[in-house]
This record gives sequence, C-alpha cells and structure tokens, in this order.
Amino acid sequence: MRKFTLNIFGIGLILVFFNCMLFFIANEIYFNKYKFKESRKFHSFIFADSHGKCLNIYGESKGICNLSAGYESYFDMNRKLKYLIQHNYVIDTIYISVDDHLLSPIRCKNNNLDRSIHYSTALEFDHYFEYFFLKYINYYLPIFNFRFRVVLKKFLKSQADFYLFNKNSQLNQNAWIKFSEQDRIRFAKSTYSVSYPYYQRSKELTASFLDIINICKSKNINLIGVKFPLSRNLIEVLGNSNYGADSILKANGFPVLDHKLDFVNDDCYFRDVDHLNNTGGKEFAKKLFSITTKIGSN
Repeated sequence: MRKFTLNIFGIGLILVFFNCMLFFIANEIYFNKYKFKESRKFHSFIFADSHGKCLNIYGESKGICNLSAGYESYFDMNRKLKYLIQHNYVIDTIYISVDDHLLSPIRCKNNNLDRSIHYSTALEFDHYFEYFFLKYINYYLPIFNFRFRVVLKKFLKSQADFYLFNKNSQLNQNAWIKFSEQDRIRFAKSTYSVSYPYYQRSKELTASFLDIINICKSKNINLIGVKFPLSRNLIEVLGNSNYGADSILKANGFPVLDHKLDFVNDDCYFRDVDHLNNTGGKEFAKKLFSITTKIGSN
C-alpha cells in the first residue's frame, strides 16, 4: 500500500511539473500574445481574425490599435468591445472584418473563447461553472486545453524546422508565388470546404454581430466594415459564397470597404491563399488607412 501511495505521489509530482512547464509555455506563446497592450492613446481599433494581422502596427501612428487574432469570431470581438467600454476607453471608430466566412457555423467551434475570456465577466454566463472553467481551468491547467495543444504542436514544428532543418520562417512570406497553379487551386478548394461547410449562417454569431452593431449605435461609435484582399484562386473558387456579414452591416447604415479584389493580380503580396504577406500588408495598410481617414474627416 505504501509503495502504491508513493507511486501515485510520484506520478502526481511529474504531472504537476509537466503542467507548470506547459503553463509558462502557454503564457508565452498562446495567452499573452492574445492580450493587447492597453494604452489610452488609441481611440480606434481593428477587430478581425487572422486576415487583419497583416495590418500589424501600421495604424498606430494614426491612433489605431490592431486587435486582430487568428480564429477570432464575433463572440470574441463582442467581448473586447464591451471590455473597452466598461474600462472607459474613448472609442471613436471600430474597423470590423465582414469577410464572407465570418458568420460560418464553423466559427462557433473554431474561435478564441478560451482566450477572450480574459475580457469577459461572470455576468455574461448563465452558469458560473462555465465561466470558472474557461477563466481558470483552461488557463492554469493547459494540459486540458485542446486549442493550446494544437498551437503547441505547430510551435514545436516551427522550432524544429528552424533549428534542425534551417528553414527560415521569413521565406514562407513568399511561399504563395512559388506554388504551381495546380497546387494553388487545390489549396483554394481546401480552404473553401473548411470555411463554407453549411448553406446557412450561424444564428448565434449573427446575434453577437448584431449586438456589436447595436452597441456602436447606442454609444455613437463609428463602425466601418472591411473585407480583406483574397488571392485570385480563392475568389474563383468562392464564386458568390457569402454568409452575409457585409449585408447586415450595410442594412444597419454602416459603410463597408470591400477590398477583396484589390490584389487579384498581385500573387507576390500573398503568403497563402487568403493571407497577405508583410509586403502585401504594408500596401494594404496604406490604401485602407488613407480611405478610412477620409471617411472619418467627413
């Protein structure tokens, strides 16, 4: 019995040590990277998924803070907006992505709810246990956090590629132009099948998006929809597929800047089928912020 107890204790110590190690890694590469550096100098914010990350910090000189994040959903953007308001930020303008896929039911599963919980409160939940689990269990016990395990796997692969195989991640910025036309079409079809698995948009995401719109109306916040550039191959595959976030925003009296076709002839601006590389991001930022500055001055 004593030996059994010692074995259990030893296994427990190993698990605690392993979880502590994962906790520090999770904070470094997953949770902390999601949190934005709070500053009262910003009065405009960009809400977008990974498509918006190409804008980097190019808008900061104009007082625009980029809150874009991979897998971001309208659930997460809603939380961020409410957090900014609750913490008395003076908000002039929200630039929000209204890309065709953002109301896809797939975003009900693939989102940042485990990270945007940082910007939430228990009052938003019907059951406190759900809030407690997301806020504390997922955070302090990353060993149980599925999303983090996926991110960790990608991180370890990238580190192995760099240190063991001498693959420079910067080279991936220009990967799209190196693919054959056949491969590009294959990637476009794969992206389509993942992002548009259903004919109807998500009711839950639509409700959250409408909540954002209504909050902006009630707080007199300028809301500007943005559709980010896509590669020629993806546009050809997508056709008229659209879950309609842009139409909802227009119907509520807010402008939409459609840049989806801006770089269809500039494959060198893309790092993959639907994300701009650093060069493309700089060019798009110049175009976007020059237009939105004019809108804001009217």
